[in-house]
Amino acid sequence: MLSNELILFGFLLPVLVLVGVQDWQTGEVSNWITIPLLLMGVIAAMLRVFFSIDALTGVMLFAMSVCTLAAFKGWMGGADWKVLIGLFGLYPIAGFAALLVAGIWGAVLMLATKNRNARFPGVTAFVFAACLTVLGKVSIILLN
Repeated sequence: MLSNELILFGFLLPVLVLVGVQDWQTGEVSNWITIPLLLMGVIAAMLRVFFSIDALTGVMLFAMSVCTLAAFKGWMGGADWKVLIGLFGLYPIAGFAALLVAGIWGAVLMLATKNRNARFPGVTAFVFAACLTVLGKVSIILLN
């Protein structure tokens, strides 16, 4: 289990950093990065549903459904949706942390600018939170 998590983190971290930097610099993220991340997240979520039903699985599916609804309603950008679905499928804790950090970042931005329609690079917020959770998990693994 330990080696599987480290392999996942070794793949996930560089991809997340790449999409975060790209979103920060240009405000857009390339589909060649986000579509494979989305597909791997969906596959991982389906494998989790079929092979390891636990309490986190139901919450993960609910969060993925809410994010999908938000994307289809136009409340969230396509890259934001693809990255979140990929995160929830591959590493659900990082998905929840991403939503939490993006919510805090958005609330602080709205309060600071007094503009409730303020925009910010959401994928960058997701990546920041996910990297913090991955680094926290890796440090726990290495300390044990």
